[in-house]
Amino acid sequence: MHFPLSPNESERLAALHKLEILDTPSSPAIDRICRIAQRLFDVSMVHVTLADTHRYFFKARFGGSEATEIPRDYAFCNYTILHDEVFVVPDALADQTFSKNPHVMGHPFLRFYAGVPLTIRPGIRLGAFCISDVRPHEFSQYQTTLLRGLGRLVVDEIWLHHLDVSGQVETQFHATGSMEQSLDFETWILPTSAQIRAARGLLNWSIRELAEAANISPASVKRMEISGELSVRRTSVDAVVRAFEQYGVQFTREPDGTVGVARKSPLGDVRIPEETDYPF
Repeated sequence: MHFPLSPNESERLAALHKLEILDTPSSPAIDRICRIAQRLFDVSMVHVTLADTHRYFFKARFGGSEATEIPRDYAFCNYTILHDEVFVVPDALADQTFSKNPHVMGHPFLRFYAGVPLTIRPGIRLGAFCISDVRPHEFSQYQTTLLRGLGRLVVDEIWLHHLDVSGQVETQFHATGSMEQSLDFETWILPTSAQIRAARGLLNWSIRELAEAANISPASVKRMEISGELSVRRTSVDAVVRAFEQYGVQFTREPDGTVGVARKSPLGDVRIPEETDYPF
């Protein structure tokens, strides 16, 4: 075995198999998302992968091999599903982890890879929505945000498949044989750096006060506000969200993509829109 495993691999596999999505036909909606990504990022390959025990099943694929699955050995997506952040390899030949990888040294001769995990609930990542190319790419923070947004659309389609198969919004199943858990799907999007700054302004908190409320380091808060929500661990962002929620501040996203913050008060919600509107 030539790939790392997450600590909750058995729980992750149980959730994947419960979905009954492995070896199912391609989805027209997911195919459209892949075509958008291929043009948007100007890459030769786009895949939606689902990580089974020893293989990756391609729910969708554009470019590269016509195979419907590949062994998990040496797959870049093994690293994507270990965490919640977008995983980027700008140039595989210059990367110590991947420079000798068979997919780099041989067909399809990968040089660039970027993947976002398909997360259905905290810690449960079914696979990846990934783009790759035979030439290296620089990948900006804005492109990272776009890829995350497209990944969320793929998760939405998986959720719709789940509803179709189960016939209900929530499916109860036994992950360990004794504890009943819900196969729920995460439906909120991480707040942006501008939203975090606006929320802190609503409460008139300093960076130190927010750090103390969230029980994280001031440096982590500062990185979030300067470099964005992807610059720190997901657990730190979750802690910040919970700290604000305790004081009635929530992060909002309108149907048109406009994001902001809202604070519950006797006069109703107070909303502060963010200057930058993302399309997802």
